[in-house]
Amino acid sequence: MNKYTIDNELRQVERLRELYPPGTKIQCIKMDDPYHAVALGSIGTVDYVDDAGTIHISWENGSSLELIPGEDHFKIIEKSEHNKSKSQER
Repeated sequence: MNKYTIDNELRQVERLRELYPPGTKIQCIKMDDPYHAVALGSIGTVDYVDDAGTIHISWENGSSLELIPGEDHFKIIEKSEHNKSKSQER
């Protein structure tokens, strides 16, 4: 691995940290893990982004399964979307 590759990876991780700071609400769209997938539509809160670029999430169902950008599909949700989805669950 050369210096350019390492610098590029570091920039990508920093960008992920900027996009997904702790406290960001995330909704799972699709997770490509047949054994531990988070259910479609699940809501979670970002804890942190590690040095490999994996996003660590505390899911509302109690799970703490991580998301891998580029493999898992998810979106940032606004507080109003989160409240709307919670009221529809009742």
